Amino acid sequence: MDRESTMALNFGDKETKELAAEIAGLAGESEEEAVRQALRERRNRLGPRSGRRRRPRTVEEMRHYFETKIWPLIPEENRGGPAITKEEKERILGYGPEGF
Repeated sequence: MDRESTMALNFGDKETKELAAEIAGLAGESEEEAVRQALRERRNRLGPRSGRRRRPRTVEEMRHYFETKIWPLIPEENRGGPAITKEEKERILGYGPEGF
């Protein structure tokens, strides 16, 4: 056994120690394995996405994403029609005299 595998986990606060013990118990593994797995999962969520771009974060990036990736998937005859009126929206949602 190497030294790393025999070292006890040493946390600076009570909550962290309790969380590690709780997760280890739920998963049926050692606290060390529970922490290792949690750190791997977080790294995978936060790290670079393999082969994928990061998600758009600004209005401009989101608009570009929709214009280049989403809207082209919508058949042309279903794009760019006249906007629906407030009354049409309310009718669809069930508001107004014809609704509830």
